[in-house]
Amino acid sequence: MGKVYLVGAGSGDEGLLTIKGMERLKECDAVVYDRLASERLLDYVPKGCERIYVGKQPGKHYRKQDEINEILVDCAKRHKLVVRLKGGDPFVFGRGGEEVEILQKHGIPFEVIPGISSAIAVPECAGIPVTHRRVSRSFHVITGHTEEPLDEESYHYKALAEMEGTLVFLMGLSRLGKIAEKLIASGKAETTPAAVIANGTTDYQCVVRGTLASIEEEVKKSKISSPAVIVIGETAAYQYKDNIRKKRIGVTATEALLKKLKTGLEKENMDVVPVCNMEIKKTEQIEKLRQELSRIEEYQWILFTSQNAVAIFFEEMQDLEIDIRRLGRIKFGVLGSGTSAKLKEYGILADFIPSAYQVSVMAQEFSRVAEKGEKVLIPRAVQGSVELENVLKECGIVFCNLPVYDVTGKIACHKAALEEVDYLVFVSASGVQSFFAEIKREGIVLPEGIKIACIGTVTCQKVKQLYGEADVVADVSDVNGLMDAIISFEKMTEKW
Repeated sequence: MGKVYLVGAGSGDEGLLTIKGMERLKECDAVVYDRLASERLLDYVPKGCERIYVGKQPGKHYRKQDEINEILVDCAKRHKLVVRLKGGDPFVFGRGGEEVEILQKHGIPFEVIPGISSAIAVPECAGIPVTHRRVSRSFHVITGHTEEPLDEESYHYKALAEMEGTLVFLMGLSRLGKIAEKLIASGKAETTPAAVIANGTTDYQCVVRGTLASIEEEVKKSKISSPAVIVIGETAAYQYKDNIRKKRIGVTATEALLKKLKTGLEKENMDVVPVCNMEIKKTEQIEKLRQELSRIEEYQWILFTSQNAVAIFFEEMQDLEIDIRRLGRIKFGVLGSGTSAKLKEYGILADFIPSAYQVSVMAQEFSRVAEKGEKVLIPRAVQGSVELENVLKECGIVFCNLPVYDVTGKIACHKAALEEVDYLVFVSASGVQSFFAEIKREGIVLPEGIKIACIGTVTCQKVKQLYGEADVVADVSDVNGLMDAIISFEKMTEKW
């Protein structure tokens, strides 16, 4: 019989996980996790750990609580250490008590590791204190999701309306109108400050403010969605944020590139947030790549135009258990310092790097490097420029072009959050395509004065096609060059 740890994951930001909770994740044999727990926390779990998602979505329960209880018991019977990872704190509307009861019933040892509750952390990260000596000497946490209808007498709206202090409602966004209506009817002033914070403590945080009478309409305008925390009371009008306004940089990129931009630009006192998340999806051409890997010795060159292509190539090699020594006679060409660095992670130094981070330059310079009769393998993106292929054909170079992955995007912020962005940053033409397609579908219009920054000329051309001229284009077409260009542009703008 194993032991179950009920671990509070905190309110969204993975950095708010406790050290003790992280230690249990690092050594667990199985993890049963919620929707509200940041999936980045799963990076801590060991390879081979059984992962079971039991998250609940608004209007749709992926797993009923009885099912979750059964899963915990089953996992404890099969594994030595089980982590039940729950958003916020296990005992603050997390149904942790019910899970403990079932573990006790079956004689399964357990331990509860507290988490930072969203009732406090979310308002705090939005600049709202839940208590203040002058206006609120107490706060009250109420679930907005109950088994009884919210208009039932048992909900005690009159008592809530008469309470001194701050009211914090969790899981109540879909019932915001009813909550406000009943509180007003029970005597709470219509002018009482109110705030709704969606995706609190995370990069996607969005704060909507108003009064008890106006907050529902303000939320509808913003189009925010759950998870959200509702704060009602005098402190909801407070905005305790840094007086120095940071420039807000909205990024369209994969998570790996987002992290690089975040690390670099935050040192320059800029806030980096994702506005469109890009995901890598392998195509059917992966099978063709696997076939070519089985006869990889037939090639003299492998060209990579992106870090993603490098990662996918070696991932497939490892999956097929192909000995890396079979690459011994092959030379490698890469586009850009980032791709070169990615290749180096696999213990290989690039033999060819073009003088500029441009596919056209790569094609022209490589055609002068490759010898007659040499065969070239090019695993790349579906949206890869055809210029590389055209130049190689013209030069009579034999190559196998394989579009092994596609990049798709999904909008990551709400309209209100997008209006706060000073810069939009694009690191690929596919990202530009995805972002503008998404905001068109959502009916979002970019605010006036927003600046556009691009990693290179191809990306810049796509922006011009779909929106207009870019304000910033990197001289060196890699992430570092892009950051340098943004910083230089910002300093120049400040002088004006």
